[in-house]
Amino acid sequence: MFRMKPKTEELLYHMFWLGDRFMRPTFRNLTDSFEAWAYRNGLTRQLAELARRQLLETKPGDAGETRVVRLTQAGRLHAIGGRDPDSRWDRSWDGRWRMVLFDLPVEQNAARDSLRFQLRKGGFGRLQKSVWISPDPLNEERALLDGCRVNVGSLLLLEARPCAGESDEEIVAGAWDFAKINQAYSDHAEVL
Repeated sequence: MFRMKPKTEELLYHMFWLGDRFMRPTFRNLTDSFEAWAYRNGLTRQLAELARRQLLETKPGDAGETRVVRLTQAGRLHAIGGRDPDSRWDRSWDGRWRMVLFDLPVEQNAARDSLRFQLRKGGFGRLQKSVWISPDPLNEERALLDGCRVNVGSLLLLEARPCAGESDEEIVAGAWDFAKINQAYSDHAEVL
């Protein structure tokens, strides 16, 4: 599924609204507001669904004012991918890196891509295409493998500490692209 930035999505909705007004110049199309068009086209239902899931809160405006729609704390957390950067940086760390190493054959390309996607989604950093790290325990990953016979030639989960003079800072810099991450958070803050 293609995902777009919220500002781009809003611009597209406005363009659809303008296109609808001028492609079918009825009295209603020429005089109704964007909000009325959005209601007719289901955008209001989408807002209601987000409010039901407690990701948005809406407050009706006073007479003559528009209503206020804003993200709840849960909505904010969902919008930034489920991880609050402040709490992530403030947590304690035991100094051990958790590593996922894999070597899947070319015939299992879809499984390899799926694994990489899940690791990225889980906040892992990529040191190499098949070597991913995290400072957090691998509880969920171990639970997924519980009861399965794992082929250590294809998949291996390890806990490790650097032992050849590498610093944790060097490991972090090699595994995560902080310029890209910071830009994504900056874009998020701009939209909000």
